[in-house]
Amino acid sequence: MNSLELTLSAIKGIPEKIPFNPFIMHLAAFLSNVDYNHEYCQNPEILVNSMIRCSEFFGIDHVNVSTDAYREANAWGVEIDWKSHTPVAKTHLKIEEFESIETPELLVNIRIQNRVEAVKLLSAKVGGKQCIVGWIEAPFAEICCLFGLVNVLKLCKHSDWEKRIKALIERILPIQKEFAKLQIEAGANIIGAGDSAISQIGPMRYEKCCLEATKELFNYIQKDVPVLYHICGDNSVIDKEGRDMLKLVSKTKATILDLDYQIDLKIAKEKIGKNNCIRGNTNTQILGSEIYSILSVYNEITNTIEAGKPGGMYMYAAGCEWPFYPKDLAIRNLSIAKALTESMGIY
Repeated sequence: MNSLELTLSAIKGIPEKIPFNPFIMHLAAFLSNVDYNHEYCQNPEILVNSMIRCSEFFGIDHVNVSTDAYREANAWGVEIDWKSHTPVAKTHLKIEEFESIETPELLVNIRIQNRVEAVKLLSAKVGGKQCIVGWIEAPFAEICCLFGLVNVLKLCKHSDWEKRIKALIERILPIQKEFAKLQIEAGANIIGAGDSAISQIGPMRYEKCCLEATKELFNYIQKDVPVLYHICGDNSVIDKEGRDMLKLVSKTKATILDLDYQIDLKIAKEKIGKNNCIRGNTNTQILGSEIYSILSVYNEITNTIEAGKPGGMYMYAAGCEWPFYPKDLAIRNLSIAKALTESMGIY
């Protein structure tokens, strides 16, 4: 069973062993000694070669084309600041001017072209053997990329906040579908959808203005390939009306939920049942800081595998991107995680 077959088998039930699928971006560039912003993020061939090299070195069961959250936003007109350690927005669009902005032609934009080309190159080089993960932003994350999280949250001060947020999401949804489709046609086996900010809005607002659009997007994609829903932060909140954020994200019907370390994995599996496969959720703070001993790293990874393994439908990963600095620590801890997944992950 190759890496693609193993990953897809975990989606359906109990695989031969737990797939090893940590989320890698910066570390792949570091290992190839290439500049992240100006080479890895802007040159599809460098990204692809770096990702394949990293996945082969550590025995990772997927390759992915995620680099940052601003590919679609750039197509809409958001300028990119390349001076940080990762691409971020230099400017944001103004919400009140959005309706007057022309809908982008995706394949005219170089950043869109580069991601699609990266999927094509991965398909040519490792297609059929490695699981290729394409990437888009989920609806709420995308409007935050376009307008800034603070500006989106300010809409909640208006009495018609629900209508305003829904209108923004409704406008961007066709572009998200198109971007996903381009990557599926290029050879993606899974589409990742990042939703880094939903823990900031809580269950009520998520249910009222994000859930249905997110379900619509995922239903569209999953006519062709599974969706990996990457949700950062503590999404285990239950509000005073009993809305359970974890159950709400499960209702999106995403094939895979990528859960961050703040969530109790055992409780998550009990709540979600067989609705979604889970990936995650080792504590990235323990993995990325030199103040923690090897024993602490060992125990944290062991606890994650023990919580995730029962009943299958689980892939090993950290809660978010694998910490990449300092490089020696990242390599050591990723190697420990691989060894433990291999030794503990057999069914």
